[in-house]
Parts: sequence; structure tokens; C-alpha cells
Amino acid sequence: MIGNIIKSFMCKRNLAPILHDKERNGFRSYINETDLPPSKRKRLENLPVFSKKNKTEISNEITSSARNDLTDRKRLGISLTDYFSIEQLKDHIHNLSQYNQGSTGNTTVCSVSENVNVCQLCGIDKLVFVPTPIYCSSCCKCIKRNLIYYWAVDEADGRHCFCTKCFRKCCGDDNVSSQGLSISKNKFQKAKNNDRNEEPWVQCDKCECWQHQICALYNAKKDLEGQAKYICPFCRLKEIEAGEHVSLPVSIGAQDLPRTMLSDHIEQRLFTRLELERNERAKLSGHDANEVPGASDLIVRVVLSVNRNLRVNQQFLDIFHNEDYPPEFQYKSKVILLFQKIGGVDVCLFGMYVQEFGSECAPPNRRCVYISYLDSINYFKPDIQTVKGEALRTFVYHEILIGYMDYCKKRGFTTCYLWACPSIKGEDYILYCHPKSQKTPKPEKLRLWYKSMLRKASEEDIVVNYTNLYDHFFAPSIGNTAAHLPYFDGDYWSGAAEEIIRNIETENRGDKVKKLMTKSTLKAIGHDNVYTDATKDILVMQKLGQTILPVKEEFIIVNLHVVCTNCQQAILSEVRWSCKQCKNFHICAKCVTLQKTHTSSNGEEHLLSEVVMDEDDIPASTEDQDAIIENDIFENRHSFLSFCEKNHYQFDSLRRAKHSSMMILYHLYNNIRLSRTDSGFEKEQFERQGPLKVKLMGILVHASQCRATLSNPCSFSGCIKIRELFQHVSQCSVRVTGGCALCRKIWSLLHWHSQTCQDTSCLVLRCKDIKKHGVATLRSGFPIEHP
Repeated sequence: MIGNIIKSFMCKRNLAPILHDKERNGFRSYINETDLPPSKRKRLENLPVFSKKNKTEISNEITSSARNDLTDRKRLGISLTDYFSIEQLKDHIHNLSQYNQGSTGNTTVCSVSENVNVCQLCGIDKLVFVPTPIYCSSCCKCIKRNLIYYWAVDEADGRHCFCTKCFRKCCGDDNVSSQGLSISKNKFQKAKNNDRNEEPWVQCDKCECWQHQICALYNAKKDLEGQAKYICPFCRLKEIEAGEHVSLPVSIGAQDLPRTMLSDHIEQRLFTRLELERNERAKLSGHDANEVPGASDLIVRVVLSVNRNLRVNQQFLDIFHNEDYPPEFQYKSKVILLFQKIGGVDVCLFGMYVQEFGSECAPPNRRCVYISYLDSINYFKPDIQTVKGEALRTFVYHEILIGYMDYCKKRGFTTCYLWACPSIKGEDYILYCHPKSQKTPKPEKLRLWYKSMLRKASEEDIVVNYTNLYDHFFAPSIGNTAAHLPYFDGDYWSGAAEEIIRNIETENRGDKVKKLMTKSTLKAIGHDNVYTDATKDILVMQKLGQTILPVKEEFIIVNLHVVCTNCQQAILSEVRWSCKQCKNFHICAKCVTLQKTHTSSNGEEHLLSEVVMDEDDIPASTEDQDAIIENDIFENRHSFLSFCEKNHYQFDSLRRAKHSSMMILYHLYNNIRLSRTDSGFEKEQFERQGPLKVKLMGILVHASQCRATLSNPCSFSGCIKIRELFQHVSQCSVRVTGGCALCRKIWSLLHWHSQTCQDTSCLVLRCKDIKKHGVATLRSGFPIEHP
């Protein structure tokens, strides 16, 4: 915080030695760098150099700075600890003091009493981030540490890196070309992948001690100009205990993110199941439910819900000559997050990317859900086991998945696809940089984790049954073609199929493909009469089946509704025929015969009974009634990972997970956009989506009534911002009609307020006038008087 550095050295320290030498040039020279700890000195390198000033000019600036200090005091909330209670501050300080006892890796551990250059909160001097991975733009592999690579920036300011091998291979006479990319060779620079990024520091404006920004829960994005005031937890604790400070109102957290019907469903179900689980543990231990530990402060939110079009790769389409395979699929991409308040901070513990292909989507994706990525970190509290012996965090994560499938089933989705594949060691799916203590599960253990969840869902009749991709599509007795395979964004089998197609076309030119599949071969794999053009399709299915067979248990298909035993399609009609003796034998109306019997596996003849289904069992449409939620951060998992890597938002320790979650929430609030539902704008529902808007309305009412002065400043950070907007609008000559963005902001706030305000004597500016004349008329000609 450059402003804090300058202010602390110029305004609060002894100025005699600083002002002694008039011949020094530049403002930087007045700061004695030898007074700083070595790890902080480099922070002064980017300070601007001003022209030489005499003692009188500098003294006048100091006086002006002291006079403006009243304004600085208004700008609190730069650190999350400004909102902490005494107990939370003490807990935060205690947890950080214990941190260096378990620190490993790139740290320099010192005792606070022995060395004043260390962080006053954690007792550690230097903490280095995990190196940001650098990927080759050609081979897409991660460039190893301490190796040479080449990088350049294109005309669109995109940075491209090449490992030495690919750079030499792609380098021409004038340009470097790879995968449609062409950059002039002269633009490339040679570099070594050995950068070490140290955690940034911040200095307390009161005691002038230094802390890591992460330890301080300091948000540097809120103070780009360096004008805010930071008070460390130690000084803040003393102020509260002395009655000199009152903690700021509750900060905007995960609970203020927009709520949806999906998040409410998962959250309410989770709370109910947790209460039942806690009662079971209490009963087993012979204690009251309030006497046994339980999970608390959990928040589930949907942070992305957008419509997407998935284009099918042309190579995949080319194998369907006589099949009506759609060239693209419409789906909704969603991101679901779980937060838990730990030590006063909402920490992101769990994330899930899903793809929903609704009733309007073409087969074979119709009414399918694909859970594409799932990730978690092991900071869940409390770290205890349930009555059945599983970790409580496992219980919670299972319930989120079951709750999601339950919601999808009620909306009319029939099938859910899962890929139980653990991430490669050193790589992450969603949350960047996991703790070293958290082991990556083996494939077998992850499959058991999913199957344990599915058994629970089956016991609640949410899941009818489940199988695997190979048994459902590739078994020799089935005889499916590739046209029956669902096509998802980023899934394994469609990518593998496209790779097989490329290999077939490379190895077998012209009509040689047809010769590979003789009539005897086709008959052996269940295809007696096949048109010539379908030969490649069948060959792809055969090779893809051979690829999937060794790992077939990783590709799980979950049936949320009853499936016809004959055609393997979900039964959506009002009538089906089922066998009372064979649990999973059901026939749809299209496949049932006049005889209405079937032969069981042991040769017995069983009678089929007609079952009339409730009209509400499967809705005719899967239309989503939730609002569209957009943001650039979670657009896809790669964009989110890149965002975290670039900003060093890591989760490898709890202190970093707290700060990273705080910053992710901050960016979400500034980036998230809500719009109408798929079925159109519904005002009543949409207004419920904005807890953040409710917060803004509260600040607006406060600012309209606040009578703070320089001698009695307001400590609420939102107040000064609203009052500055009032002042701007009262003096602005451009106004909304002229395109002033600030005027548009304040009039939007006033409009939102007037829509819900029932107070006939409301003190909010222009509230009565807007109710009477409308905002459009007023904002074009009526000024706002500054309070």
C-alpha cells in the first residue's frame, strides 16, 4: 500500500533526519530504506520520483496530509478484520501465531521477539507463493522449473510461451507458427522459468508494524490509490477493548451472493440431513444434540448459470452419413460452490461444474445432466466422523451431490453422467493449489466414494439404478452406433472417439476402411445388415469400446427415472409395464407386446403388471425458472484456474484459503450479472435474487440521514461513497441524458429504493418525487441536492 508507506514515513516518524538534507532529489530519497526490513525494501522501487522540494513545501504537504487524515479515517473496511468482533480477532491472532509451527517449504521462520523484521501476526519473514505454472502454447505441456523458454505478446496483448523444443520446431525464417498462431520471431524474448513471487506486505497505520497481506486479510484491490487506512488486528483489538472503536457492520459475504431455487433446495436439504445426523450421534453418545459438535455456517450458492451452445466436431459428424445427428447441442452451464465461515471468513471448500441438457435439446443429449468437474479442500469443520464412520465432510459433499440430482429429477431430467477420474498429481480441477496434506485419491477409492453416494441416493429413491458407459453402450449384445453416444463439453469419450477417427483416416486412405470390416467381423460384433457408410461408425465404436473397457467403472451412468429394459430409454409416458418379481424390469408402451409377459434370467415366465404413472412424475419441460447468472471468472474451469494462478489465490494453507476466498468473493460482487430467466422476466422472483441490492439500499438510507462531519467522521465505508455520489450529481452538468456513468449509478439506486419504499415520510433524496413523477422524468432535469 504505497499511500500507507508514504504516509507512515512522512507523517508519523521523526521528520528531523528526513528534512535535514535539502539537496536530495526526489521523494523516494526522503525515505530511509535502511530503516526497512530487507524483505520490504523492494516495495519502494516503484515509488514515483518527484522534483526536488524545499523544507517549506514538504512541511505544507505534511500539514495537508494531517488535515486529510480525517477523510482517511472514513475509509475503513480495507481489511476483513475491521468487521471482526473481539472473539474473532483473538481467534484470528491465535491461529496465525500457531501457523509457523507447521510451516514447511519456502519460508523463513523467525521469532517475533528475536527479529522485528518478521510478520507480527504469523512470526515468519518471507513466504513465497507456489510458482505460477507456464504452459507451452504449442505442445500445451507445463514448462518445468529452471528451464529456458521463449515468450512474446501478440497484437491482442495475449502472452504466448514456447518451450525450447517447440520454439526450434516452429521457428521459421521470420515468424514462429503453431496451431494457427503466427508471431514475428523478433518479438520473442528468452527467459528462465525460475521466478519466485513473495507474498506482499502491508504496514499498520497506527503501530507501523508489518504484516503479510494474507495474514492481515487485506484487500489491496480496494485501495489501488493507497489512500485507505489499515489498522492491524493487535491495534484494533486494543481500540475495541478501550471503547475507541466499534466493529463495522457485517461485511458482505457468501450469504449475500444471489440465491436461486437450486441453491435453496440443496442448502435446505443439507441442513435437514445434518440435523438428523447430529441427532443420531447425540443419541449414540447419550448426550443432548446441543452438546455434540456439528457443522455450522454452511452456505451453498450457484455463481454461474448461463446458456451455451456446444458445436459437435466435424470429424465426429462425418461418420454419420445416414444418421440425423445434430450439429450442436444447447445446454446450461452451472457452477455450485460451498462456503463455510471459519474464523470469521467465508472459505470456499467445494466446487462443482455441471452441464444441463434439457427437454428442448436433441437426442442423445435430451434430459441429460453431466457432472463434469468436482473439487474440494479439506478444511471443513469439525473434523469428525458420522455414526456410520465416514468423515462429516464426506457426508456433506455427498448430500450436495444427492441434493443436486434430486432437484434435477424433479425438474424432469432422466439421466446423470459422472466421470470418476482423479486429477493428475500436481494439477487441479477447480480450486488452485491444494494442501500438501490432502492426498489425491486413487481411481478405485474415488469410484467407491461415488458409489457410496449413489447407494444413499438409491435408498431415498432419488436414483433408480446406475451402470457404466461400456455396459450401456458398448456391450457386444447391444450393437449401438456412435450416434447413440451423448456428446458433452470436455468429456473423455467424445474426445477419444475423435482421436480414433483421426487415426483411422491417417492409417487407412480411400476405401481401405471398408475392407477392414468384413461381413464375418460385422456379424461377430452384432451387425448383420449394415449399409456401407456405417462401417466407419461401427469401427469407431469397436475401438472406443476397447479403449474404455479397462476403465469402464470410471464412467458412471445414473438413471433418475425408470428405464425401458428393451430400448434403454427413460419411460416418459403415463403408463409402463413392470415385473413385480424382477425389480429392474420395465417396458415402455412402445416396446410392450400383446402377451405382456417376459422370461426371467432363470427361465421362468413372469407376468407384467400395468403401472399408471403420476402426471407430475416427469414434467413435460425441464425449463429452468432460475435467473441467468453470468460472470467472467467462472466462465469455465480453465478461466477460473488461470484467474487464481495469475493472482496467486492459493488454497494450500488455511490462511491462504481464507484470503483467496475473500478475494474471489470480492471479484464476484464486482463481476456477477443477473438477468431474466429462460421463460422471461419475472419481477417478483428477480427482486429476490439481490441480497447485495438490499445491502446497497441500506447504505443509501443511512447516507441520506447521516450527518457526519470532519470533526465527527462516519466509520461506515459505504457511507462516504454514496455521499460522494450525491455531491457529484448535485454539481454535474452532463447528467444521465449526456451519458454520465456516475449519475446513472445514483439514479439507479434511487429508482430501486423507490420501488420498494412504503415510508410516506422517507428521507431518501427524491424518493417522493420519483414515486409521483417517475425516475425518467426527474433524472433528465431535476438536480439532487447534496445532504
